[in-house]
Amino acid sequence: MSSTQNKLKVGVLGLRRGITHLRNFLNVEDAEVIACADRLEAPRERAKEVIGDRPVKIVKEYEEMLELKPDAVAIASNGRLQAEHSVMAMEAGCHVLSEVPGAYTQEEIVHIVSVAEQTGKQYMLAENSCFLDFLRYWRKWVMEDRFGSISIADGEYLHYLPASLHAPDGVRYTPTRAREKGLKDLKPIWRADQPPIQYLTHDLGPLLNVMDDRVVSVTCKEGPWWQVNAPLRSDGQIALFQTAKGSLIRILVTLNTRRPGAHNYRLFGTLGSVEWYSHEGFCRRFDRNREEREGWECVDIGSAARGDDKTSGHGGTDIKTAYYFTKAILEGKTVPIDVYRMCDITLPGIIAARSAELGGQPVDVPDIRRKPFDGTDFWEHVGLPEEEPEGYTYRSNMGTNF
Repeated sequence: MSSTQNKLKVGVLGLRRGITHLRNFLNVEDAEVIACADRLEAPRERAKEVIGDRPVKIVKEYEEMLELKPDAVAIASNGRLQAEHSVMAMEAGCHVLSEVPGAYTQEEIVHIVSVAEQTGKQYMLAENSCFLDFLRYWRKWVMEDRFGSISIADGEYLHYLPASLHAPDGVRYTPTRAREKGLKDLKPIWRADQPPIQYLTHDLGPLLNVMDDRVVSVTCKEGPWWQVNAPLRSDGQIALFQTAKGSLIRILVTLNTRRPGAHNYRLFGTLGSVEWYSHEGFCRRFDRNREEREGWECVDIGSAARGDDKTSGHGGTDIKTAYYFTKAILEGKTVPIDVYRMCDITLPGIIAARSAELGGQPVDVPDIRRKPFDGTDFWEHVGLPEEEPEGYTYRSNMGTNF
């Protein structure tokens, strides 16, 4: 077991979503949580239950936590404040693991990059969906040329979030419920009036990593604002992204459609295709060696690797952000989703929202780097599977006649 001196001292900001980060860093062997912070009492009380008898200081203000000199800070605060809090942490001498989206505007992204370069501190976007285990197989199959060239990719983020207003005590309400109760002192949560397409990192990030690519331009259109329980944002937006390698990526985000939540991903290659729908928990594959009359092959690979602790949240992916962040920092390596890869994953959504405001006009997405993008090193951290899981026919009677 690692000695305390060799552990990464971590602080956690924001104990609503951040309660998961707190729990996970407490369970990463080479990390030591020294403090956590939240202005609201209820989240601080929940944190006490998670911490138990461990010597973790619980404070109200972020500045109090930074004064304790953590090596790194996990930021899970209001999305509109994440950029400000990341900058504060790096300027205080801390590495940063930031929740998504990480930044709300292009100017914030540029500021984060500038401060990371000036301070020499590492910044990692905690995009947990990039650590979905089936993506490791997809990357392996793409590298093996199982599908030919990937010309088109597809991702969907479907999450019904009607409780878009919050009271001073942090309790959330739908607009309908607020009207019924006659509540007047409510404010929109940060995602309530955010253009839906800006919350695309869970889908764009994984696809870009599998394809080892980045976005260069986007056109986006938005649906109407018909959902009465979420009146401050479009019911959904659809964006088409052109990548540096010439591929096309479609991303759909809806936060207003009443339906079970889901992440859906598809790759379309010149010689085959593969897809994964989170409500099914397995992937369908049709590679270059399969006859069309055979239909889809079902491959039983779920969201988490076998043996992963699925209680860590989001199918076992949450703890991987903490683990790989800690490992990279202690080994002196660049983190898996560094500040420039954050730009690749977050900025396209911001630019897409701008395209939607312009009625779908194509808009270029800049590369905020000192040198051209030459590939991601994400897979050097996570690794690719050696085994090849067995498949079975998904629909044996599926042919060319639909």
